[in-house]
Amino acid sequence: MPSSSKKQLFYKDCVFKTVMSILNQTTQKRFDLLKDQLIISGITSADTLKGVVSLIFNKAILEPTFSSMYAQLCSDLNEKLPSFPSDEPGGKVITFKRVLCNNCQEVFESAHKLREEARQMTAPEQESERKDKEWLIKLRYLGNIRLICELFKQQIIPEKIVHHIVQKLLGIDPTKCPEEENVEAICQVFNIICEQLDKNEKSRRSNDVYFRRLKKLSTNPQLGPRLRLMVCDVLDLRPSNLVRRRDEVKAKTITKIHSEAGKTLGFCPSSIASWRISRGPLAQQS
Repeated sequence: MPSSSKKQLFYKDCVFKTVMSILNQTTQKRFDLLKDQLIISGITSADTLKGVVSLIFNKAILEPTFSSMYAQLCSDLNEKLPSFPSDEPGGKVITFKRVLCNNCQEVFESAHKLREEARQMTAPEQESERKDKEWLIKLRYLGNIRLICELFKQQIIPEKIVHHIVQKLLGIDPTKCPEEENVEAICQVFNIICEQLDKNEKSRRSNDVYFRRLKKLSTNPQLGPRLRLMVCDVLDLRPSNLVRRRDEVKAKTITKIHSEAGKTLGFCPSSIASWRISRGPLAQQS
């Protein structure tokens, strides 16, 4: 390998380690200081930008408690970090926002295929591995949905993309019950951004259609009790114009973060901890 290539790889590795160290220290109280450190961390190429976005994205979707903070971080970095020309002739400029949106899209669109692959692991000796994969797929999927909603609030994700996602989650057939993860994802979307989607008339009309679908879904016999309760909670929010109060984000230990993520998404905290900095094949899909 040429000496210049080795230097480039070494430089990128140093940048990624620096960024990961900064992200591991990020809390609401230290947000501005650490954000400034990220801006000057040495992002001087498209490859480095893509790697840094991937680190931020993966950490954000594995720590959904702090999705709002990470969305604010992404908004600020999108304004401050440089863009780079495309590697391909006539290709679009590589920006923080474009790379981030591509990551969100890839995780959303690949989830069904990954679930199907996990279900094919039917051998007795594969049971533990299958469960771990299913947990990780669900964690990343729901964390991604939550991050998308917060990015929408920061005006990084456009409204038309949110409507596309909701329609995909609900499915085409109103008589068919969506997959469990999709029902949870729908509930997350409306718990976080229903108020924003109701602000203009066109979007409000779309919301009316979605909520009629949710009303039908709430009486679907295929829907389990836990999910039925989640759907009913969402239905109760809109007519009375209630706004769900969010807990104030405070500085917490990483163990506490894992515990809260597990409670939020229904996972074992010890399993979440083992995936937090994982860069294995499944984690690298985004």
